[in-house]
Amino acid sequence: MKKWFTLLSGLLLFASIVLLPSCSTEEPTVGILVIKVMDTNGNIIVGEQVYLATSFQNLKTGNYIGNKWTNHKGEVLFMDLKPIYYWYDTEHWEDYGAVQVYAGIEHFVILWVNTPQP
Repeated sequence: MKKWFTLLSGLLLFASIVLLPSCSTEEPTVGILVIKVMDTNGNIIVGEQVYLATSFQNLKTGNYIGNKWTNHKGEVLFMDLKPIYYWYDTEHWEDYGAVQVYAGIEHFVILWVNTPQP
């Protein structure tokens, strides 16, 4: 009886080890960027179009990888970004910014705007 119990316990233990997933997880390969647009008085800018580009040159020539409008909090969310530098700008303001995105991290930046387009 003891042999059967030992054998059965050993089989259950082995089966649980084989069937359980490992503790290792995949390394993240993309990041998230949240851009909040505010004026110099601290007011949020709602409904402003925000452009995202991979270089300053691409930003100025209109070669964007994405564009979105700010929500009721003055924020836009860009997901699944490769870990590189990104440049961002708005439609009605001359101010812009840049940020380096790292994989597996949610980045929050504020774009302070104070120079309206002519």
